[in-house]
Amino acid sequence: MTRILITGGSSGIGLALTRRALARGWNVSWISLDPAEISAAQDALKADYPDADIDALCVDLTEADAIDRITQWVKKTAAPDILVNNAGIGFFGASAQLDPAREQAMIALNISALHAMTRAFIPLMEKKGGTIANIASNSAFQPVPFMAVYAATKAFVRHYSLALDRELTEAGSNVRVMTVCPAAVKDTPFKGAAGMDGLRTFDSFTSTTADEVARDVMRGLDGRKRFVVSGAKMRAVYILTKLAPAGLVQAIVRREVERV
Repeated sequence: MTRILITGGSSGIGLALTRRALARGWNVSWISLDPAEISAAQDALKADYPDADIDALCVDLTEADAIDRITQWVKKTAAPDILVNNAGIGFFGASAQLDPAREQAMIALNISALHAMTRAFIPLMEKKGGTIANIASNSAFQPVPFMAVYAATKAFVRHYSLALDRELTEAGSNVRVMTVCPAAVKDTPFKGAAGMDGLRTFDSFTSTTADEVARDVMRGLDGRKRFVVSGAKMRAVYILTKLAPAGLVQAIVRREVERV
């Protein structure tokens, strides 16, 4: 049976991906932060998947001992076939006016924790092989005013993951890395928590849903893809923006982060 471990699995993209994994009969585990959210999500899933038994570890991925706790927890069962580094946070606002501690929190979770998880799980997954799916964002494609640090963290995820996958392939590793860049997801708690309610991007032509992202992740896993842009409309725009002048792309990006 395929084993999948999802960080931030109890909400948003992680929860949508969980539903698709359970529909395939996979074994699902979560690493999430909020015990109440974990419990509520597990209960909600029971309605559709009464036999679902989701093992969850409640841990803050940015804590100093988080990786040691996680690896010890995983070793009690078996290494996953798929690790999805999905947990992340964002904050909206002018960087010079945001609390620096909030920006550091983004860097700690979106970059440092993802990097630490990836490095820790490569040796754990090497023997039987597997895939690490790192969730970046369409914000990784260009600088985004008023989301400067968030977009920069996702650019790191994209660059690091693509380069690491190439290194592992050339080394003959049994572990692959898949980079996923979703469009703005309009139906998750993320935009509210990030202070992004009312931003044009969540209601734009390219916006997507958590389930569409989960579907694209599954298709990427099935097709052994290195790079996935989600959803369908974002993929078309991604191709067009590669051909458009940089100034035009930046103007479009600036408009997307206006409140409507």
